Amino acid sequence: KYDKEGYARIGVMPRYGDASSVRWFYVGSSCTFHMFNCFEDGDEVVVRGCRALTAVFPGPDWGMDKFDWFSRGFDFAEPVDANANKHRGYLFTRAHEWRLNMETGEVQESTLTGAEFSVDFPFINADFTGLHNKYGYAQVISSKSSSECGMAKYGGLAKLYFDEPCPGLSDSEGGGHRENLIKVEYHIFEEDSFCSGSIFVPKKDGAGEDSGWIVSWVHNEETDVSQVYVIDAQKFEGEAVAKITLPQRVPYGFHGTFVSTPN
Repeated sequence: KYDKEGYARIGVMPRYGDASSVRWFYVGSSCTFHMFNCFEDGDEVVVRGCRALTAVFPGPDWGMDKFDWFSRGFDFAEPVDANANKHRGYLFTRAHEWRLNMETGEVQESTLTGAEFSVDFPFINADFTGLHNKYGYAQVISSKSSSECGMAKYGGLAKLYFDEPCPGLSDSEGGGHRENLIKVEYHIFEEDSFCSGSIFVPKKDGAGEDSGWIVSWVHNEETDVSQVYVIDAQKFEGEAVAKITLPQRVPYGFHGTFVSTPN
């Protein structure tokens, strides 16, 4: 059972360490289910993930029927922040950063994305796993569709520019953590189309971390057609460069991967 009055902590263990070598850092109470990346930056370990203000799964108090809990949780009609209405919108997830200082034990937290869209299922160019990366990607939750059916539906994609501040917005303090909003671009699908299993595929001999494609399953509920979308990551808000129609539907929730083969 999730205890919203309790604490959360992040453990850091040396790659060749054991249980006794774990360093624990206490952080603001929240629930983070999916991560972008982690890397070292000087004395700090930087952790980035998608953070919700409460559990992303219903606890035992809700019995067997979870529809109402998920339906209200995905209703983002009202502003979502640490002091928002706890009866709705509690499943709103935002990109978040924890900077853990291995020398002083201090923690700096900052929220990276605003309240325009809720994002989850993050991914990056896998070649930068464990390294300082400039870009991240995530699926965008469709509030209305998710609330109506009581399950998460993703009506678009987001590209995050971790090293670029959001134009026109300044840093702010509030809700026990800092907001350090970054630039975000969106690729929103046509109405009643939702994605799953999105991944980044790097271009062979590509120039730059974001030189590659976003590949995602997309299902149109109006036409009942499933397609693979291929999106140029450097022209993220433009039209997909390819849409490959599939012979049958890929169910929501399926995960994707890409494996290259030698010529």
